[in-house]
Amino acid sequence: MAFEYAWLKILQTLQAAKRPMSLGEVRDELARHGFRFEGTQLETGLARLRDQGLVEALVLAGGGGESMASVAITAKGERKVRGIVRL
Repeated sequence: MAFEYAWLKILQTLQAAKRPMSLGEVRDELARHGFRFEGTQLETGLARLRDQGLVEALVLAGGGGESMASVAITAKGERKVRGIVRL
């Protein structure tokens, strides 16, 4: 399995937050550390991480009929981060 460095940074960001984060929060936090995602690159990366069971997406119904997505790291994702960082 190929694992991109940007995906590791996403997992580290979610792990450090210790709470679900909105997509905007994740994007802003990553940009603060020099990881800028153009267009839908962040969403695509998160979808791949979700497919591997490393993150989970939470969708909450908003008051205005819109939905707001939050992302949280899973226990499997935390183990992956610890395993990679240990190397």
